[in-house]
Amino acid sequence: MTADARFGLVPVIEHDIDLDGEALTVRLPQPPGLEACDWAAHDQWLSLFPDALPPEQRAYWHERMADPADPLNAGTLQVIAYDLAEYVYGMPWWAAHRLTVKAAAGWWQFEAWSAANNFDPHAPGTPASRLVGACWAWLAAGLEEDKLTAFHRETFEPPPGRLGQQARLDRGKAMLARLMEGKAG
Repeated sequence: MTADARFGLVPVIEHDIDLDGEALTVRLPQPPGLEACDWAAHDQWLSLFPDALPPEQRAYWHERMADPADPLNAGTLQVIAYDLAEYVYGMPWWAAHRLTVKAAAGWWQFEAWSAANNFDPHAPGTPASRLVGACWAWLAAGLEEDKLTAFHRETFEPPPGRLGQQARLDRGKAMLARLMEGKAG
């Protein structure tokens, strides 16, 4: 990952990957917020990657996927899409998915909360990270501390399976690195 979008929107996401020894850089223009949230709500990670890429990059990935001799598979694409999701949504794909599903199911309530909080989810240029943040705020509003803690855990807990295990591993490594950093200082 080459930039941190938490304190400002990165207009073009650049993400370096190593694909079986081949170094590649994916350049993904920041997608429109409502469209990106629709992808998350419907668990359509292929719409994020590779389909949201500029035409020449998208063609590269589609050609590779169409080649039966190429070892590239959907699982590899999903890992890349999940990495890119951190830039687009400001959180893991599965958390954005869980939040947007709930917002889509209760859209009129979300719209009412948005109006009451002077937030316009339809404003041009509203990034997906702002939209899922608003979904979080709407759903968390009024929750007592114990329910808020459970809601947070339910939202951000990685799913079971290979990608969830990798996320848990990455989270453990990051925690260990922070711990070691504190002891070294």
